Amino acid sequence: MAVINLDRVWINLMSTGEAVAAFSADRARRVSVQGENRTYGGGRRRAITQEGHTDVITFTLRRVTTAQRDQLRDWLGRDVMYRDYRGQRIVGTLFDLDIREYKAERDLYDLATTLNGVTWVEGA
Repeated sequence: MAVINLDRVWINLMSTGEAVAAFSADRARRVSVQGENRTYGGGRRRAITQEGHTDVITFTLRRVTTAQRDQLRDWLGRDVMYRDYRGQRIVGTLFDLDIREYKAERDLYDLATTLNGVTWVEGA
């Protein structure tokens, strides 16, 4: 019986399926709803919320090559799918990359970013 060890994060471009895989660190996920409290007559307060959830995940890709860095930079503003070894999957958009160089290894970088989830439909 074959055993597969999954230990990386995969970022796939939704339009073509191209992938970047790398080790990750500092992963955090925040799920929220948009809303506010309003005050009405007699001092009554009510929560007003919008339909749907906001899904945001922040993470750092470790030891990414120059080619992978350039590929992710080209994908900024486009829909990508984030998958990790815990089975989490989010489709969203990357808007920025925080690039940190390795001093001893010229071709390696750490990339910190935030993926902002979008609504998408799977299947036909």
